[in-house]
Amino acid sequence: MDLSSVQKHRFVQYLILFLLLSSSVLSAQSELWFRLYTENKIGELKKLLNEHKIANPDWANFVEILFEEEVENALPRYVDLYRNADDKKLKKIILDRISQYYYARGFYNTAHRIIEDEDFRNQIFSSKAQKKHYGVQLGAFSSYENALKNKKKYLSKLKYVSIITKQKNNRKLYIVVAGKFGTKEEAIKLKTRIRNEYGQKGIIIIY
Repeated sequence: MDLSSVQKHRFVQYLILFLLLSSSVLSAQSELWFRLYTENKIGELKKLLNEHKIANPDWANFVEILFEEEVENALPRYVDLYRNADDKKLKKIILDRISQYYYARGFYNTAHRIIEDEDFRNQIFSSKAQKKHYGVQLGAFSSYENALKNKKKYLSKLKYVSIITKQKNNRKLYIVVAGKFGTKEEAIKLKTRIRNEYGQKGIIIIY
């Protein structure tokens, strides 16, 4: 084996070791976030989110949705996140949140079946996913960290800025969106304001 082959072999070994360590760290963090949620330490999760210490974008989105004031707005966001998330623990507690929503409104059978019946759950989620909003796309990023930086630029300027996840060509994109409106006209007004005040050309999207 020549020197070049040795170097390549070592590089592969180091890469595998790095990936294993990274996976182990993320798994430990996921366990921590899961435990904080199940122990009802929501304030600690919010603190971690504000300090940008929740590195997993799906978990960060989940904590953000926890503090959505309008429950009717939170529900379709939970459904979208459930569909896109990979973390099994996260998907489990998302189902728990959605089930609680129906239980609190007296739909006890629906709450139970969402947890236990996959076919029923998919049917309910399909109907909820149809509820869409209009917003102004400010940027699209392959990296959650870059999307977060972009979001922070507008947080003090605009009332509602969020990051949504979309699948494109079998990979995730993180979309920074301003506004969450029921009509396209409202989104157009915001787009015009953003262009005039901040020189940013936005795109009207439905999400």
